[in-house]
Amino acid sequence: MDYDTYTTRGEAIERTIITPIEASEAVKDARAEYDIDAIADNIIGYDPDTQIYWQVCDEAEFWTIVEERAL
Repeated sequence: MDYDTYTTRGEAIERTIITPIEASEAVKDARAEYDIDAIADNIIGYDPDTQIYWQVCDEAEFWTIVEERAL
């Protein structure tokens, strides 16, 4: 699988977690409704050699992880 890469964890969180959740229009503030750090710990990978972050799961896994971490 090919995924976009990010230079910071914050950028990866914003683009791979916050944006998709809020794009659903069912949620206006993802940070208020989900444990974003817990989601990030499960879906964002980091390579210390290249210093890049990326999403390590597919879309179905992503939404399962998100649902499991609702506040």
